[in-house]
Amino acid sequence: MIALKNDKGFTFTEILIALSIMAIGFLAMAQMQYLSLRQKQQAEVGTVATNMIQFIADRDMGEVRRTHLLNSIAFMEAQAGRLYTDPDREHLKYCEVEKNVCDECPCDPLAAIMPDPSEALGEDDADPETSCAVVDPHDFDPKDLVFSSDDSDCADASEGSLVVVKQVEVETGNDVDGDGNDDQDVPLIFRMNITYAVKSPGQFEETDFESVSVRDTLATQSFVISGHREDWSEILGEGWDEVNVPHIP
Repeated sequence: MIALKNDKGFTFTEILIALSIMAIGFLAMAQMQYLSLRQKQQAEVGTVATNMIQFIADRDMGEVRRTHLLNSIAFMEAQAGRLYTDPDREHLKYCEVEKNVCDECPCDPLAAIMPDPSEALGEDDADPETSCAVVDPHDFDPKDLVFSSDDSDCADASEGSLVVVKQVEVETGNDVDGDGNDDQDVPLIFRMNITYAVKSPGQFEETDFESVSVRDTLATQSFVISGHREDWSEILGEGWDEVNVPHIP
Protein backbone atom coordinates (compact mmCIF):
# COMPACT_ATOMS: atom_id res chain seq x y z
CA MET A 1 0.00 0.00 0.00
CA ILE A 2 1.13 3.48 -0.85
CA ALA A 3 0.79 6.01 1.94
CA LEU A 4 -0.96 9.26 1.02
CA LYS A 5 1.19 12.23 1.68
CA ASN A 6 0.47 15.96 2.06
CA ASP A 7 -3.14 15.39 3.32
CA LYS A 8 -4.47 18.63 4.82
CA GLY A 9 -7.34 19.06 7.38
CA PHE A 10 -8.78 22.05 9.26
CA THR A 11 -6.39 23.77 11.53
CA PHE A 12 -7.42 24.92 15.00
CA THR A 13 -7.29 28.55 13.88
CA GLU A 14 -9.66 27.92 10.99
CA ILE A 15 -12.12 26.20 13.33
CA LEU A 16 -12.01 29.16 15.71
CA ILE A 17 -12.66 31.59 12.85
CA ALA A 18 -15.62 29.53 11.62
CA LEU A 19 -17.09 29.31 15.10
CA SER A 20 -16.65 33.06 15.58
CA ILE A 21 -18.48 33.80 12.32
CA MET A 22 -21.32 31.48 13.30
CA ALA A 23 -21.53 33.04 16.78
CA ILE A 24 -21.73 36.53 15.32
CA GLY A 25 -24.51 35.40 13.00
CA PHE A 26 -26.49 33.81 15.84
CA LEU A 27 -26.06 36.93 17.99
CA ALA A 28 -27.30 39.12 15.13
CA MET A 29 -30.35 36.89 14.68
CA ALA A 30 -31.07 36.97 18.42
CA GLN A 31 -30.75 40.76 18.46
CA MET A 32 -33.13 41.07 15.50
CA GLN A 33 -35.62 38.78 17.20
CA TYR A 34 -35.38 40.80 20.43
CA LEU A 35 -35.90 44.11 18.60
CA SER A 36 -38.81 42.65 16.68
CA LEU A 37 -40.45 41.41 19.88
CA ARG A 38 -39.88 44.75 21.58
CA GLN A 39 -41.36 46.70 18.67
CA LYS A 40 -44.36 44.37 18.70
CA GLN A 41 -44.89 44.98 22.42
CA GLN A 42 -44.57 48.76 21.94
CA ALA A 43 -47.07 48.63 19.07
CA GLU A 44 -49.52 46.68 21.24
CA VAL A 45 -49.17 49.15 24.13
CA GLY A 46 -49.55 52.05 21.68
CA THR A 47 -52.76 50.52 20.33
CA VAL A 48 -54.12 50.09 23.87
CA ALA A 49 -53.21 53.71 24.68
CA THR A 50 -54.86 55.03 21.49
CA ASN A 51 -58.05 53.07 22.15
CA MET A 52 -58.06 54.30 25.74
CA ILE A 53 -57.86 57.92 24.56
CA GLN A 54 -60.76 57.38 22.18
CA PHE A 55 -62.94 55.82 24.91
CA ILE A 56 -62.22 58.69 27.33
CA ALA A 57 -62.78 61.37 24.69
CA ASP A 58 -66.07 59.74 23.65
CA ARG A 59 -67.14 59.71 27.30
CA ASP A 60 -66.34 63.40 27.74
CA MET A 61 -67.98 64.47 24.47
CA GLY A 62 -71.03 62.36 25.26
CA GLU A 63 -71.42 64.03 28.65
CA VAL A 64 -71.09 67.47 27.04
CA ARG A 65 -73.88 66.60 24.58
CA ARG A 66 -76.10 65.09 27.30
CA THR A 67 -75.82 68.08 29.63
CA HIS A 68 -76.45 70.58 26.85
CA LEU A 69 -79.47 68.56 25.73
CA LEU A 70 -80.95 68.74 29.24
CA ASN A 71 -80.53 72.52 29.26
CA SER A 72 -82.06 72.75 25.79
CA ILE A 73 -85.08 70.65 26.77
CA ALA A 74 -85.76 72.97 29.71
CA PHE A 75 -85.46 75.97 27.39
CA MET A 76 -87.84 74.51 24.79
CA GLU A 77 -90.34 73.47 27.45
CA ALA A 78 -90.32 77.00 28.85
CA GLN A 79 -90.81 78.48 25.38
CA ALA A 80 -93.81 76.22 24.90
CA GLY A 81 -95.29 77.34 28.22
CA ARG A 82 -94.95 73.93 29.83
CA LEU A 83 -92.15 74.76 32.24
CA TYR A 84 -91.80 77.25 35.05
CA THR A 85 -88.81 78.13 37.20
CA ASP A 86 -90.09 75.95 40.04
CA PRO A 87 -87.15 73.57 40.80
CA ASP A 88 -89.61 70.78 41.60
CA ARG A 89 -90.70 70.64 37.98
CA GLU A 90 -89.63 67.41 36.31
CA HIS A 91 -87.54 69.03 33.59
CA LEU A 92 -85.42 70.86 36.14
CA LYS A 93 -84.77 67.94 38.50
CA TYR A 94 -81.59 67.04 36.62
CA CYS A 95 -79.97 70.02 38.38
CA GLU A 96 -80.28 68.34 41.77
CA VAL A 97 -77.30 66.60 43.31
CA GLU A 98 -79.04 63.23 43.61
CA LYS A 99 -79.56 63.20 39.85
CA ASN A 100 -75.75 63.15 39.42
CA VAL A 101 -75.69 65.81 36.72
CA CYS A 102 -74.95 69.15 38.40
CA ASP A 103 -75.62 71.11 41.58
CA GLU A 104 -77.81 73.85 40.12
CA CYS A 105 -79.44 74.93 36.88
CA PRO A 106 -78.27 75.50 34.29
CA CYS A 107 -75.74 72.71 34.16
CA ASP A 108 -72.47 73.65 32.49
CA PRO A 109 -71.72 71.19 29.65
CA LEU A 110 -68.05 72.20 29.75
CA ALA A 111 -67.72 70.82 33.30
CA ALA A 112 -67.30 67.39 31.71
CA ILE A 113 -64.02 68.68 30.26
CA MET A 114 -62.57 70.71 33.14
CA PRO A 115 -63.57 71.32 36.80
CA ASP A 116 -64.21 75.10 36.63
CA PRO A 117 -64.79 76.23 33.05
CA SER A 118 -66.44 79.50 34.10
CA GLU A 119 -63.20 80.67 35.69
CA ALA A 120 -61.19 79.78 32.58
CA LEU A 121 -63.70 81.51 30.29
CA GLY A 122 -63.43 84.64 32.42
CA GLU A 123 -59.67 85.00 31.84
CA ASP A 124 -58.19 86.36 28.62
CA ASP A 125 -54.90 84.48 28.97
CA ALA A 126 -55.71 81.49 31.16
CA ASP A 127 -52.94 78.92 31.55
CA PRO A 128 -53.66 75.43 30.21
CA GLU A 129 -55.21 73.18 32.85
CA THR A 130 -53.56 69.78 33.23
CA SER A 131 -54.93 66.78 35.11
CA CYS A 132 -54.13 63.08 35.30
CA ALA A 133 -55.59 59.71 36.22
CA VAL A 134 -54.13 56.23 36.78
CA VAL A 135 -55.68 53.46 34.70
CA ASP A 136 -55.44 49.70 34.86
CA PRO A 137 -55.64 48.64 31.18
CA HIS A 138 -56.93 45.21 32.22
CA ASP A 139 -59.82 46.67 34.24
CA PHE A 140 -60.72 49.91 32.50
CA ASP A 141 -64.12 51.60 32.53
CA PRO A 142 -64.09 55.21 31.24
CA LYS A 143 -67.25 56.02 33.23
CA ASP A 144 -65.35 55.48 36.50
CA LEU A 145 -62.32 57.56 35.54
CA VAL A 146 -61.67 60.60 37.74
CA PHE A 147 -58.98 63.14 36.86
CA SER A 148 -56.92 65.01 39.45
CA SER A 149 -55.07 68.28 39.00
CA ASP A 150 -52.48 67.15 41.57
CA ASP A 151 -49.71 65.22 39.82
CA SER A 152 -48.73 63.51 43.10
CA ASP A 153 -51.98 61.51 42.87
CA CYS A 154 -50.55 59.77 39.79
CA ALA A 155 -46.90 59.55 40.86
CA ASP A 156 -47.26 56.15 42.56
CA ALA A 157 -48.73 54.33 39.56
CA SER A 158 -47.95 50.61 39.78
CA GLU A 159 -46.07 48.68 37.13
CA GLY A 160 -48.43 47.58 34.38
CA SER A 161 -50.76 50.54 34.84
CA LEU A 162 -50.93 53.61 32.59
CA VAL A 163 -51.28 57.31 33.35
CA VAL A 164 -53.74 59.39 31.32
CA VAL A 165 -52.98 63.10 31.13
CA LYS A 166 -55.57 65.62 29.97
CA GLN A 167 -54.64 69.19 29.08
CA VAL A 168 -57.24 71.85 28.28
CA GLU A 169 -56.44 75.26 26.82
CA VAL A 170 -59.25 77.82 26.59
CA GLU A 171 -59.40 80.69 24.12
CA THR A 172 -62.10 83.37 24.28
CA GLY A 173 -62.93 86.41 22.17
CA ASN A 174 -65.71 88.42 20.58
CA ASP A 175 -63.68 89.96 17.77
CA VAL A 176 -66.03 88.90 14.98
CA ASP A 177 -65.04 91.61 12.47
CA GLY A 178 -61.31 91.13 13.07
CA ASP A 179 -60.54 94.72 14.08
CA GLY A 180 -58.70 93.66 17.23
CA ASN A 181 -61.50 94.70 19.59
CA ASP A 182 -64.19 92.54 21.19
CA ASP A 183 -67.65 93.29 19.84
CA GLN A 184 -70.07 93.98 22.68
CA ASP A 185 -73.22 93.11 20.73
CA VAL A 186 -72.30 89.46 20.17
CA PRO A 187 -72.19 86.65 22.76
CA LEU A 188 -68.96 85.38 24.25
CA ILE A 189 -67.26 82.96 21.86
CA PHE A 190 -64.93 80.27 23.19
CA ARG A 191 -62.69 77.52 21.91
CA MET A 192 -61.33 74.62 23.96
CA ASN A 193 -58.26 72.72 22.78
CA ILE A 194 -58.26 69.36 24.57
CA THR A 195 -55.26 67.03 24.43
CA TYR A 196 -55.33 63.51 25.85
CA ALA A 197 -52.05 61.65 26.36
CA VAL A 198 -51.17 58.25 27.81
CA LYS A 199 -47.86 57.64 29.58
CA SER A 200 -46.21 54.68 31.21
CA PRO A 201 -45.38 55.14 34.91
CA GLY A 202 -41.73 55.58 33.93
CA GLN A 203 -42.53 58.26 31.36
CA PHE A 204 -44.74 60.08 33.84
CA GLU A 205 -41.94 60.09 36.41
CA GLU A 206 -39.24 61.21 33.97
CA THR A 207 -41.14 63.85 31.98
CA ASP A 208 -42.80 67.10 32.89
CA PHE A 209 -46.36 66.70 34.20
CA GLU A 210 -47.67 69.18 31.64
CA SER A 211 -45.85 67.63 28.68
CA VAL A 212 -48.19 65.90 26.22
CA SER A 213 -45.81 65.76 23.27
CA VAL A 214 -45.41 62.60 21.20
CA ARG A 215 -41.86 61.96 22.43
CA ASP A 216 -42.98 61.92 26.08
CA THR A 217 -46.03 59.67 25.65
CA LEU A 218 -47.21 56.32 24.34
CA ALA A 219 -50.01 58.02 22.42
CA THR A 220 -51.51 61.49 22.21
CA GLN A 221 -54.52 62.99 20.46
CA SER A 222 -56.13 66.44 20.38
CA PHE A 223 -59.76 67.56 20.02
CA VAL A 224 -61.36 70.98 19.68
CA ILE A 225 -64.69 72.22 21.07
CA SER A 226 -66.01 75.60 20.07
CA GLY A 227 -69.11 77.31 21.40
CA HIS A 228 -70.70 80.51 22.64
CA ARG A 229 -72.58 81.84 25.64
CA GLU A 230 -76.28 82.78 25.60
CA ASP A 231 -78.68 84.60 27.91
CA TRP A 232 -81.80 82.50 28.60
CA SER A 233 -82.93 84.46 31.65
CA GLU A 234 -85.90 86.05 29.84
CA ILE A 235 -87.33 82.57 29.28
CA LEU A 236 -86.14 80.64 32.33
CA GLY A 237 -85.59 83.39 34.89
CA GLU A 238 -82.74 84.27 37.22
CA GLY A 239 -79.54 82.26 36.97
CA TRP A 240 -79.90 81.46 33.28
CA ASP A 241 -78.09 84.57 32.00
CA GLU A 242 -74.82 82.74 31.17
CA VAL A 243 -75.52 79.42 29.46
CA ASN A 244 -72.58 77.81 27.66
CA VAL A 245 -73.65 76.35 24.32
CA PRO A 246 -71.08 73.93 22.84
CA HIS A 247 -70.92 73.42 19.07
CA ILE A 248 -70.86 69.63 18.94
CA PRO A 249 -72.90 67.77 16.31
